[in-house]
Formats: sequence, structure tokens, C-alpha cells
Amino acid sequence: MKIFVCDNILIKDRICAAYSFKPPYTATAVEKIIAAGMELTDSQNEADAVLSTAELDGMYYIRPTYGTVSRFGLVAEVSSMDQIGVCAHETDTAFFVLSAIAGYDKNDGTVYAKEKYDFFPPENEVKTVNLNDLDFKYANCINAVLHIISTAEFSGNAARFDGLKFGYSAKNFTGTNELTVNSRSEAFTPESKLKALMGTYVLSEGQFEKYYLKAAKLRRLINQGLDEILKQYDAVRVPDTALAYLSGCPAFTKPDGSCFIAQKGKEGIFYGI
Repeated sequence: MKIFVCDNILIKDRICAAYSFKPPYTATAVEKIIAAGMELTDSQNEADAVLSTAELDGMYYIRPTYGTVSRFGLVAEVSSMDQIGVCAHETDTAFFVLSAIAGYDKNDGTVYAKEKYDFFPPENEVKTVNLNDLDFKYANCINAVLHIISTAEFSGNAARFDGLKFGYSAKNFTGTNELTVNSRSEAFTPESKLKALMGTYVLSEGQFEKYYLKAAKLRRLINQGLDEILKQYDAVRVPDTALAYLSGCPAFTKPDGSCFIAQKGKEGIFYGI
């Protein structure tokens, strides 16, 4: 089986294009893929590009519960939401790969202690509901909350790429300040620069309470509302994966574009969908 690995998941000496960074080690998830006998392809793409084309390519996408897969070797962008997912043309294939990469890793303090995962179809019929059919009072602010929190966390994580400690270093500079400015200017993609600027803004003095703090409070309320829904239903059909990112719940996207969220640790529900 051939596996494509997005370039924000590190493979030793392979360039991480978004930051012009050549890692000295390989991510745990990739090591598990290799140990399971799967073959890596040479293709390189950013994660967002892969996920945005999954539907067009007739693929299924599984984003597992936060903490199921080790993030050691995953370039940290939004630490409270980052998770390695799987795209495949068949559901069984996706779950096979997910089973191979899921499990405990001593190098990641956020991963669950469970050593191995096996995902099985549910015994009973899956009870689902469409979020748009419910009176979910926070539905209209989900994407805004996601954008504010994700850019804020990204700006903090991107700060480590300063041209000094590791990663790309500019060749022409005078002083450390210019080294940092030139290194980021030359190495960061336009999208990365925009996210860092937006994140710095919402965390800045005078904007923190107005944007970030309010978004953090709304995130808690959104998750509480989702928990109440998932007490009544096995899965919720949602417009996109934004709610899954905010909640840490597993998400499943079908080739027809439909996306479902289940309770944490209940990925097997997706077999029934």
C-alpha cells in the first residue's frame, strides 16, 4: 500500500515547504506507517491542499479524536486543534491506516495512554441528525471562533521560526532583528504570513479581550452545546469540519461532501454512516 504524507508531517531531510525547514527526524506516525509495511510516495503538498481536494478526488477523510494519534513530528500550527488525519478512496483503507498510526507515544504528552486502537462497525443502527435542523444558537459563530483561535495559536507557534534556533536562515542580514525579518519574509508562504499577522493582532493589547478572550469563551459554550446533542444522537451532520476542530471530536467526510461528527473515541460510528 502506498501512502502520501503531507509535508507538514516531518520526514527526515524532506523539506517542509511552508517554512523551508529540513527536519533532522521523522514523525512517529510516519515511522508507524513504515513499520506496518506501507510504502511512502515522494509527493509533497500542504495538508490544507489535500483536504480541500479530498471530495473532488472521491475520497473519504477521517479526522480522529484529539489525542488518538501522536503529533510528534507534526509541524505545530494550532496546538489545541492539530491532529493527523487520513484520506483514502475506501473507508476500510482509511481505518486500516488510522489503526496503524494511532496509539501511545512517549514523545507526545497530549496523546492518550492507549497502546493500540481497533475500529469496528457499530452493532446498532446509527442515529444521526443534521445540525441545520437543530436550534443550535452558536451555529453562526463557529467559523469566526475557529478563525480567531487558530490564527492566535499559529502566530505563537510560528514565532519559533526566527532564523536562529532552527529552520531556514536568511543569508543577508545585519543584526538579529533583520535576520528574523528576512528569514520569515523569504521562507514563509503568503498564507502563513497572513495567519501570523492576524493572530498577532487578536492577541495584541486592546484586542485580546475583544477577540481572543471572547472566542475562547464561545468555544467552551459551543462544545457544551455539542456535548448535549451527542447525548441524544450518535453523530451530527455538519456543514464542514470547523466544529470538529474546535471540539476535538472525530470527524468523517464522505466523497459527496457530507461531514459527520461523533463523540470522542467513537470513530467506529462512522462505519454505520
